[in-house]
Amino acid sequence: MPALIFAIVRLAVAGDADRRRYGVASVLRWRLPGRLLACLASLLLSAPLFAEQPGTVSGRLSYDGKVYVLRHVYAWQPPLQDDEMWIYLTDEALPPAAAQDPVLPEQLARDRRFAGVKLIVSPAKPCLDDIRGVVYAPRADGFSLDRFNFGPSWQALRIKDHRVSGKARTAWMSWTLDAEFAAPVEGSTGSVRTITGMAAQDSPQAAVFVAFEQALVDHGLDAAGAYLTTAKLADLRGRVERFGDASFTAFRKAQRARTAPGEARRRQIERVNVDGDHAEVVARSGPDSVHTALLIKITGEWKIAEW
Repeated sequence: MPALIFAIVRLAVAGDADRRRYGVASVLRWRLPGRLLACLASLLLSAPLFAEQPGTVSGRLSYDGKVYVLRHVYAWQPPLQDDEMWIYLTDEALPPAAAQDPVLPEQLARDRRFAGVKLIVSPAKPCLDDIRGVVYAPRADGFSLDRFNFGPSWQALRIKDHRVSGKARTAWMSWTLDAEFAAPVEGSTGSVRTITGMAAQDSPQAAVFVAFEQALVDHGLDAAGAYLTTAKLADLRGRVERFGDASFTAFRKAQRARTAPGEARRRQIERVNVDGDHAEVVARSGPDSVHTALLIKITGEWKIAEW
């Protein structure tokens, strides 16, 4: 993920860069996966461990002659999409929130917290002729990470009723995998409900989206924080601290100028996608300007996880 670049220039010219600085999603073409990955990165690392999740796995991963016995399995399908499912087979337990993030597993493997493999499959069309993923192999003298995309190497792969099972036996260069597993699939419900028109604009997700933006430009982060997840609020506070109060004040001023207020903003919402306790609000303020927010339901209330 590229580092954020702090540069204060005329906001009318550098509006896009300034929006990225504070996490605003503004895109010319709707692309769900990138936003989902950002959303998943905001989840807490204090979630329950793999060992607390039901599932069975047996097998081994070897890398450069070192053997890792696989004891833990976790399957995650990022909400609001059916492109990918991630299956982790590991020797040591990991927080599920780490397995739901595209970056944290590598960081934890570098810290020698675990070794194992991430298998990436299509939940909509599982294919025996397609095995791809990542091998994590921490060693005493360093760390190895191999991304792979080849096949066929699956002996069995089945996804049904929110469960996945499989058997894979493959060898490549300096590593081999021989494993069999079964696990429930966390994350997506497997069915995305799309709401459009007035129903979308009157939805509880839309209400949170509009109220958050209004609170942010009118009153600042303290007031807007009531509509954010804990992780997202901490993220924005950290950005304000790094870039300074003057930068954030300028950002709010520019945001007020380019965002329709209240009911006018609500009328710009063209759809809401809902997948269980996850939702996406899509608002269009112009022919080539689409703004999105990802929300998570926490203890019965919708909170913005990415904006």
